[in-house]
Amino acid sequence: MPNFAMDDLDRRLLRELQRDAGQTSAELAERVGSSPSTCLRRVAQLKEAGVIRRVVAVVDPDALGRPLTAFVEVTLTRHGREPSRRLIEAARGEPAVRQLHMIAGEGDVMLMLHLRDMKEFRAVCERLFYADPNVDRFRTLFSMEGMKDETAIPV
Repeated sequence: MPNFAMDDLDRRLLRELQRDAGQTSAELAERVGSSPSTCLRRVAQLKEAGVIRRVVAVVDPDALGRPLTAFVEVTLTRHGREPSRRLIEAARGEPAVRQLHMIAGEGDVMLMLHLRDMKEFRAVCERLFYADPNVDRFRTLFSMEGMKDETAIPV
């Protein structure tokens, strides 16, 4: 990807696709000022270069019965890739975990979860944190209200 040079059309395409990736090629072409065939070719190049990783629908967690959002900071006993592998693999397989990050600071791993309720949260804690001997402690922050949930990256 470092060798991929984007021009103004690529940037316009990325801005527009991040706003609405479900529009037709004709709509996209009209909005960025290009032809549908050029847009299709450029989007394919952006995908091939790894600039566009995937195209998804953004769904409201509340609409799917997952109104509880939790941010969990995990502190590990031992650090590094290998000691954290068990937690990372388990978290990747956990449906409630929406984001997983290795972090710098006091904690080692940060997870964002969308949950049905506290009962599900307790079960996730049992599977991910209490069952892993390398988890020293974890701290949870529950979202009272989402104020911004943006998926677009500035282009």
